[in-house]
Amino acid sequence: MPAEQAVRLSFTVVVDNNVDVFLPSQGPLHYPQPGPKSMLLAAQGFSSWLEVEGPGGETTRILYDFGRGGTILPHNLELLGIDPTQADYLVLSHGHIDHYGGLSYLAAKYDLRSPLVTHPRSFGERGVRQAGGGVAGPWLLEQEETATWLGNAPILADKPTQLGPGLWVSGGIPHQSERDVLWPGGLRREDGQWQPDALEDDQALVINLAGRGLVVITGCCHAGVFNTIDAARAICPGVPLYALAGGLHLNFLDTEQLEGVVSGLVDENPGLVLPMHCTGALAQQVLRNRLGARCPFTTVGLTLALD
Repeated sequence: MPAEQAVRLSFTVVVDNNVDVFLPSQGPLHYPQPGPKSMLLAAQGFSSWLEVEGPGGETTRILYDFGRGGTILPHNLELLGIDPTQADYLVLSHGHIDHYGGLSYLAAKYDLRSPLVTHPRSFGERGVRQAGGGVAGPWLLEQEETATWLGNAPILADKPTQLGPGLWVSGGIPHQSERDVLWPGGLRREDGQWQPDALEDDQALVINLAGRGLVVITGCCHAGVFNTIDAARAICPGVPLYALAGGLHLNFLDTEQLEGVVSGLVDENPGLVLPMHCTGALAQQVLRNRLGARCPFTTVGLTLALD
């Protein structure tokens, strides 16, 4: 893998489960303030906007995930002053509706021509196993319909793929770490039957930021926190972890399992953890108790600016 580094990163939360306009901005964290941004909307889902600058001044812009659907994504983009037509890439973390659902709405509103980058297993019919034995969903994402929405075929990335200087999408993440407890609730319809979903399509964005280290952005982290960190380190060997941001999907863990994951993450000694979306309120609280100021509050409209 190339050893190129990015020199600047701006990461803005566009869709998340929570909105708070009463948090004070500090350091690299810029929170939305009362006024027009009081109209930002929260939803169960995730989307973020990244601008990653390389050493030559070139900037790669990415819309990473698209929320669950409806007008929330374009509404929040407009309030945040983000023009999605300027994206160099649209990246889908995995094929669950709370991450891809807003893409068709966005494409209907804007003349999007940016390529969609995702794992080939993001497509297909998915669901979630319910406690009573039923299936929540089902949700179907088809490769051909995304090509229709965007006017071009998706870029299928099952392995690490460089999108700009110091910037990669991880591709499929191996499930190797014994420290991870993986979510067992996913289902995929194969040959007309519901089967356990290994979620091979789950992938993250990895930024090698000069002077900081690895910044890892996750959609749901279905591959596991430590598997995802290990995949980022495999792309950039020897580079320390600086920040982990996004959904960490810890909301299904029991108390003992959660303590094990949080203790392991503390041992990783990140400079910053921004848990969102499917992390779960309890897990967020435990992380903040253990990491203190290194785990600040998150909200729709939060911008992390690093150089």
